Amino acid sequence: MIFPALTWILLLLSAALCAVGFYKFTYFTTVGNGLAAAGLALTSLIIALSRGLSSAVLILTCLLCLLYGLFQGGFAALAELLQNAHRNPVKTQAENDTPVYVSLCMWLGIALLSVLQISPIWYRVSAGVGKDGVLSWVSLIVMAAGIAVILTAHRQGNRQRREDPSLPPMQGLYNWSRCPSQLGRIIFWTGVLLGGVGALSGLQWVMALLGYASAVFLAVRSALRQDRRDRKKYSFLPEYREYVEDTHILIPLIMPKNVRWEEKEEP
Repeated sequence: MIFPALTWILLLLSAALCAVGFYKFTYFTTVGNGLAAAGLALTSLIIALSRGLSSAVLILTCLLCLLYGLFQGGFAALAELLQNAHRNPVKTQAENDTPVYVSLCMWLGIALLSVLQISPIWYRVSAGVGKDGVLSWVSLIVMAAGIAVILTAHRQGNRQRREDPSLPPMQGLYNWSRCPSQLGRIIFWTGVLLGGVGALSGLQWVMALLGYASAVFLAVRSALRQDRRDRKKYSFLPEYREYVEDTHILIPLIMPKNVRWEEKEEP
């Protein structure tokens, strides 16, 4: 069954949490998507326990997804508040000019994609799959590894910015990837998808793969946006240019493409 019973509850909850994007358009894919992941994971856990599913892996999977969502959504909002602490928090002209139908389409799209992203967990709950197989534990380990990469990247990045505000983070995990937080997101959602093996069947795989593809797309999009900001800010530094030429933007151990620097950076 593509849409098991009670799926409508997840859809309504996801739409409610993603509605934060109406406050600021970029919140749809950051705060809203993160809070939706947390809310949907918690709801899936409650439904699983109410049905007598006491699988250790399933419970831990939901808790990890809850932690991930709270971190992604909560810290994105906190970072925005801190960034606006010393400037006027008025919306930009671009945000004011965003047509209503665009916001509505983004809201509904992200709400649906958020449900698809956690669909491997939801399909497992709906199917009553409570057996903890080897692959289930592997998926849990992969999810935990993704969260560990995200948390470590944030800790290392904050420490390096405090030590030298004139340079972007370039040590630790940043020595392997210019955007390790986004790499952690991809690892996490890979673990979520692996957790659906044994519970997914037929068109359910299509739904799960669409959700996974959307999660990867959002991570890559965020990494590219961050990299563009860093290039505009630090491209005049020789050490940063050398760092970019030697470090891949996202996935480590893959040789980066040749970087072409403009003689005159855009303002």
